[in-house]
Amino acid sequence: MSKSQPKRKEKSLIVDGALPVPRDLLCAGVELDADIEIERQQRMEALKAELGAMAAQGNFANAIDKMMGIVLGLEQENERISWRLLRALRYRFGQNTEKLAPAELRQLYLALGGDAAAPAPEGGPLVPVPVAPAEALNADGEVAAPNSGGKKRRKRKVGGATVVDAKVEREITKVPVPDEERTCALCGGAKTVFETVEHQRIEFVPAKVVLHIEQREKMTCLACRKDVSIAPRMQAPAVIRKVGSSFLAKLLADKCTLGFPLDRQRREFDRMGLHMPDKTMASYWAYSTDIISPVAFSITGNVFASHTVGADDSHLKTLERTAKNGIFRAHLWCFVGTDGTVGGRETVAYGYTKSWNAEEIADWFSSIGGWIQCDGYAGYSSEVEDDDGETLVAVPDDRRLGCGMHIRSKFHAALLAKDRRAAIPLKFFADLYLIEAECKTGSVDAKARGEIRRMRSLPILDKLDAWVDSTHPTLLPKSPLRRATTYAINQRTFFRRCFSDGAFEIDNGRTERRIRNYAVGRRNFLFTGSVRGGERLAAAYTLVDNCLILGIDPRRYLQDTIDKLERGHALSRMSELTPASWAANHAR
Repeated sequence: MSKSQPKRKEKSLIVDGALPVPRDLLCAGVELDADIEIERQQRMEALKAELGAMAAQGNFANAIDKMMGIVLGLEQENERISWRLLRALRYRFGQNTEKLAPAELRQLYLALGGDAAAPAPEGGPLVPVPVAPAEALNADGEVAAPNSGGKKRRKRKVGGATVVDAKVEREITKVPVPDEERTCALCGGAKTVFETVEHQRIEFVPAKVVLHIEQREKMTCLACRKDVSIAPRMQAPAVIRKVGSSFLAKLLADKCTLGFPLDRQRREFDRMGLHMPDKTMASYWAYSTDIISPVAFSITGNVFASHTVGADDSHLKTLERTAKNGIFRAHLWCFVGTDGTVGGRETVAYGYTKSWNAEEIADWFSSIGGWIQCDGYAGYSSEVEDDDGETLVAVPDDRRLGCGMHIRSKFHAALLAKDRRAAIPLKFFADLYLIEAECKTGSVDAKARGEIRRMRSLPILDKLDAWVDSTHPTLLPKSPLRRATTYAINQRTFFRRCFSDGAFEIDNGRTERRIRNYAVGRRNFLFTGSVRGGERLAAAYTLVDNCLILGIDPRRYLQDTIDKLERGHALSRMSELTPASWAANHAR
């Protein structure tokens, strides 16, 4: 461009009074129509004429009321947008924790009219609390001397020590004393070894790929060239394939424990010298998950037969050509069963559904004979028809338990939206969970915990319900606190039922903690390739997650289980291959 030519001015648009936005920065396919600005100007002129007419007639009160109504509506809309922006920013950049400082929560509670000191329950504390020793001991086991300076010593925060399990391989190298020092320098007698000085060093041995080659002799008669003999195989495998069960077990374990997608594992094998196509590795994954599926179904049956079953879900994107943009939102469901005892062992099972519709989960929940603990998803209360045409509710109200974590999270969101009144219900929840923590510290059984809840927790729960009932009618319909109180009222019956029996937990936290492993790993593999792929992923997570609960190595378990299934293990004896049975047999 020559200097004589004028510089072209970039066209821009003004969006709702904001800074000019260049046209080339606008989203593709979105054009601002000038009619929007004309329509806004016409509405402003009509409002100005209406207010001017009211003022000319001396009707200033109605004019002020009209303007106040408009301003109030704009403020409510601004608060709603600000709350959504705050939640989006916190979800994108903030912390996920909902912990609050006890001192700050107490100050907010007192500032809003809370009691300075709640009366202790009649009869004193019901949970034994550990008492600190009267005299502090030093590292030698002696009574430490008091600090004569009168200043409080600042406790030093010490991190955890590195611990190496006993099952880790140990290489011991014995270093003898030199020959010239093995005799006494004073009397000339021979010295005797009485102990050793150890220096430990942790080394990492990288994984490797081993190619097993079995060369069988092939013999023939050179005279007649007719009689040929071939050596038999040392151990004939049940299935002829190029990889062993240890390779298949690694595919499943690494994806479900570390979140490694198959492509990342393929690149890892490339560095080890094994070059395998993507489709070949995907076929091995499909084969492995298909063969272990009967064991996963057996575990799911055991979970559904538990005393209490916690249920929750998380989304899983699934590829499909016919769907919009080639992908749709499916769901992976997590079910955690417990035996009805405090601190009892958990058993977990996973399932896959193409959508969030109640029809897809009704068969699962109808198979559960015990109590079902879940959140406030509307599909749980939806009516569906079974195979016989009878109408049923996905989760019956008489066997449903609520979740205190989900109720509390709504009030926490309201507090983040600058509504300080939410500190009152949060203080009630803090007191409820403090009682639960004392019960766990005291290792009380279900019967004792139920009595403690009746004496101490139910009065706090009554105060919470009374506050919700008195505050709910005074709140704006779309405010965050109104959403929280609405959710609390809808879940009240199910949440209060958790306090009726000491065997129940007051939240569904165990399910939330178990599904976290999948939710974190999903960030790596992002999606599954098909509906069948989602079902295979659920089967793999069912077996691997139970191994993690029991503390056994998923690779060892999967390798042994795949070997047994390939050798024709009977379907009627699938319960013998569950991680719990495998761990019990290997412990013996």
